[in-house]
Amino acid sequence: MKKKFLVATHGRLASGFQNSLTILADKGAELEVIDAYLTADDFTPAVTAFIESVGEEEQGVIFTDLFGGSVNQKVVSETLMSKKDQIFIVSNSNLAIILTLVLSAENEIFTQESINEAINESQVCLVSTKLPEEESFF
Repeated sequence: MKKKFLVATHGRLASGFQNSLTILADKGAELEVIDAYLTADDFTPAVTAFIESVGEEEQGVIFTDLFGGSVNQKVVSETLMSKKDQIFIVSNSNLAIILTLVLSAENEIFTQESINEAINESQVCLVSTKLPEEESFF
């Protein structure tokens, strides 16, 4: 099943994700991007065009930067109006989740469960910068 991907963010974050996917996996071209609010132009037509481009036998994934943010609200609103249930929205997106889903797109039919599993594996984590203490023999 063919997949289509859109990353829609405030500012140039979407293009940054696209650039990173190109560097890491040569997959940046598989993403459509919307860098919202760089101009006064309304980005709604670009969201609508992406949603309309997802055919009945395809799946679409839209990544947004902030859950509840204006870009996310617009994407949710336009997706609800489309009544297409083969489009998934992933918010609070990071590079790990985008890379994971783009790389798995060829081999997997996406479900809510499979996307949630990928999200759980792609979570932000705190990296310790403390060296382990040496064990004391006293």
